[in-house]
Amino acid sequence: MAWPTLSLTTIAPPLLAALALQAAPAHAQQSSGTPKGPQRTAQREQALDRQLATSEARAAELQRRIEQLEQRLEQLNAAETRAVPGPTATAPRTPAPSAQAPAVTPASAANTTATAASRPAARPGSFEVDENAAQRALERTLTQSGALLLPQGAISITPGFAYTRTELDSSVLVDITNPATGATSAGLAGQTLRRNEFTARVDVRAGLPMESQLEIGLPYQYVRSSLRDAFSGEARENGSGIGDLTIGLAKTLVREKGAVPDVIGRVAYNTGSSRRTDGLVTLGGGYRQVAGEVVALKRQDPLAFFAGASYGHYFEKDGIKPGAVTNLTIGTVLAASPATSLQFGFTQTHRQKQEANGLKLSGSDETYGTINIGASSVLSRDVMLIVSTGIGVGSDAPKYSFNVSLPISFR
Repeated sequence: MAWPTLSLTTIAPPLLAALALQAAPAHAQQSSGTPKGPQRTAQREQALDRQLATSEARAAELQRRIEQLEQRLEQLNAAETRAVPGPTATAPRTPAPSAQAPAVTPASAANTTATAASRPAARPGSFEVDENAAQRALERTLTQSGALLLPQGAISITPGFAYTRTELDSSVLVDITNPATGATSAGLAGQTLRRNEFTARVDVRAGLPMESQLEIGLPYQYVRSSLRDAFSGEARENGSGIGDLTIGLAKTLVREKGAVPDVIGRVAYNTGSSRRTDGLVTLGGGYRQVAGEVVALKRQDPLAFFAGASYGHYFEKDGIKPGAVTNLTIGTVLAASPATSLQFGFTQTHRQKQEANGLKLSGSDETYGTINIGASSVLSRDVMLIVSTGIGVGSDAPKYSFNVSLPISFR
């Protein structure tokens, strides 16, 4: 409903007229009385004159207040008209506040309307990025990648699944027998190893005091392996088993300040509790290992850059000692939307030569790279989905891998 413009000039004349009418009856009543003498008549006239002067003074004061209020109202109307351009220059009248609704003054209404007018209209298909939500998605992704730690009292349980495809071509020394002469000689035969590794694992992280974090991981592996060469054909084997239990502790060493990044130190112990082989299939575990890692994180929201270096030392078991592993990692995480982030990274891996009874085995060292691309999405307040893929770079690298995990947070 439209309210008329408030103008106090329309109520000033009636107010003055009412004051005059209030004084008039008294004047008439006094003048209508029968005079009892010149002296008494003069006293009455003086009293009437005093009352009339008092009424005129009150009317003048009211007129002055009305003019002040009218000037103030005109200023408010002009300010509201400038804030909300429209077909009319008059401002709508604000209804009186009720007991259920808070009072709205013309000044507050003008500020609210000006704010709404200054905000650009949303285009079809666009959305407003919630900066806090994007921050949460970015931080949760960095926590799962190991570049940030959980706050004290927070717990994260992450079930995950990974698939890795490996194809390696190599040459082996074999004895070749000449059917015509029966003579035997040594020669090289090419062989191809194909492995399909399916790994289901559960990782648990718990925030501890003093900016530290407890980390526990346990995998389960199922491997399908095939070995093909020119002499014996193709041999296929399957194997499975629970992997090594890993227990680690991480702590924030340096907090980001200016050009100095966040620095996290991590120590992990691989218990080597699993079987090394299942039949003829190598599962890749069964050796105790101590590993250390340092991760640096620099944030430029909505981007975060991280770099890490790790070194893992294996212990000898049954005369076999796997080579130490060194990893160098660089990457970035981008908060692409309030609930989604993208990940890009590269990892360089070097494995030293394996030892058997104190002798290093030639050709057992490996050096390769892995390109990592992934995305994460916040499904709910406490659940997140992370999907990533790895592409091997180099002849020793796994061909590709696929990973999916579902971190669940508890407070």
